[in-house]
Amino acid sequence: MRIEVLWEQVIEKRLDHLVLVINDHITADGLAVGKLQDNAYRIRCHIVCDARWNVQQFSIRNLLDDSVASVTRHGNAWLDTGRHVIETLDACSDVDIMVTQFTNTLPIRRLGLAQGQAKELAVVYVKAPDWSLSRMEQRYTCISWNEREGILRHESLASGFTADLTVDEQGLVTNYPGIFKMVWKRIDG
Repeated sequence: MRIEVLWEQVIEKRLDHLVLVINDHITADGLAVGKLQDNAYRIRCHIVCDARWNVQQFSIRNLLDDSVASVTRHGNAWLDTGRHVIETLDACSDVDIMVTQFTNTLPIRRLGLAQGQAKELAVVYVKAPDWSLSRMEQRYTCISWNEREGILRHESLASGFTADLTVDEQGLVTNYPGIFKMVWKRIDG
């Protein structure tokens, strides 16, 4: 299955285009274009997951200066491009890239929470505009779910940030209140 999605940011002008391919593994290729702190950015994100939505690798390329950050998962460890363990990221289960709401889909699909269930997890958080990596504790709670859509509460445990995300049947965010909304989607296969 191949899914294409276009999201628009509500706060500042930003677009995020995703090509998601789901077969015996999952590959997500995204392009985020926008403005942050009075600076434009063009970021290409590439994420590879196994068939159960466990992140195996992700890379971020800044298309304005051609800098790249690439991280690979090896068991519970995360390795940089030189195959050095990034100790602060040990046992992180997912990645949360600040400029794309797609990364919320990763734990939503992987956890498969039923209505009323909640799960805390540690994620590799990629912050813009410096694209630094850090560990972040988050919680997802399934508020409601049916065959067409669901509402999941996303919480950053350190900052207290909370948002109730509306997702479609594929677990893709359709509404991130006050931040992003899906404006187009196409499914092939």
